[in-house]
Amino acid sequence: MRRILARAAAAALLAFAHSAAEAVERVVAVGGGVTEIVYALGAQARLVGVDTTSLYPEAARRLPQVGYLRALSAEGVLSLQPDVVIADEAAGPPAALEQIARAGVRVVRVGDGYDPDAVLRRVAGVAAALDQEAAGAALAAALREDIGTVERALAADSARPGVLFLLGVGRGAPQASGRGTAADAMIRLAGGRNVVDAYQGYRPLSAERIAALDPAIIVTTRESVEQIGGIDAVLRLPGIALTRAAADRRIVAFDTLYLLGFGPRLAHALRDTALALDPARPIPSLPARRWAAP
Repeated sequence: MRRILARAAAAALLAFAHSAAEAVERVVAVGGGVTEIVYALGAQARLVGVDTTSLYPEAARRLPQVGYLRALSAEGVLSLQPDVVIADEAAGPPAALEQIARAGVRVVRVGDGYDPDAVLRRVAGVAAALDQEAAGAALAAALREDIGTVERALAADSARPGVLFLLGVGRGAPQASGRGTAADAMIRLAGGRNVVDAYQGYRPLSAERIAALDPAIIVTTRESVEQIGGIDAVLRLPGIALTRAAADRRIVAFDTLYLLGFGPRLAHALRDTALALDPARPIPSLPARRWAAP
């Protein structure tokens, strides 16, 4: 009887230890790219909340929200009782993150940046915060392979069409992307040339200036096109109507997070953008990755 009881106690202790080891941390992800990485690592069961920029995959939209990336609510985050908050470097305000940390919640900031290496660093940072370094290494290896496939194909192409990226078309003067932005980086990585290089960040661009820049291609967001009523409505806008892009109907629209998120879908977004700038480019197809499914 004593042996039976001892074995039962040992089994119960082992089961408890196994259960504790598998306990799911409560994670809040801040930043669309950060949330995508959590899903790509297969750790989405730990998520208890996200910010409003976390729009992919669709399941992320059904999670409790803690506010906009740069305007977080500390109270909203703390109400979810997270063990860790994994936040994009752009997250804020700083006072909110400091309040969350003072409440005893671990706050992990993952690096910003708009290039393939920055994405790989972000993957490593999220994986480390989740204690999933092996999964992070596997994800990084797959991303490195896919990005390399696109980069090698583009290296042989010397053409650099002039591209203008606009936000908020149809709502007054649209915001044009200058240097140092995610849009500028994507244009360059995809084998284009940003026609706006006189300033950094985003600034309103007049109709006269758009016409003077005369881009061969205009890239915008799908949301902007839908709000104004479609591509034909964009083609008729002052300034845009006078460009080569309008004459050739070279208005390209992408989902904002897909194009500018610089997360685990970067290689696929880069390939799609490169082909949108020049459909004749011989860029091989990429593997159908689970985290890059439409």
